[in-house]
Amino acid sequence: MSGFGGRTNQADSTAIAGEGWPDLSTGEFRKIRRVSPVFDNDSIAMAISIAGLNVQGQLAKLLVDGKPPELNVAKQFTYKRAVYGRAHADLLPQFATQDQRQKRTMRPPMNRSNTTDFWPKATETLACC
Repeated sequence: MSGFGGRTNQADSTAIAGEGWPDLSTGEFRKIRRVSPVFDNDSIAMAISIAGLNVQGQLAKLLVDGKPPELNVAKQFTYKRAVYGRAHADLLPQFATQDQRQKRTMRPPMNRSNTTDFWPKATETLACC
């Protein structure tokens, strides 16, 4: 897993073949998204794979004869950012649960004011994408 300082053991990095799209890895995800090495590598790999399929589905109109286009470096980073962002969002409940276990604290109950404060901003953010 990790040593002191939160460094990830490279053996815990799983490569995920892009099959024409940029290749991804759990190690790169952990580094870019600053995810603690205590989280399960298999769950992260699954979330990245699912997120990759979702992003590829949205980019289907870019396919040329059923193959992904050649992406320059900036577009590769944008693709990876989209995939890793979706994967991170998918894993947020797991991160919260793990964090609660580590701190042994309870999350404050979700009440009406928390929900009404959060909802407009969330829908505004989602509407822009």
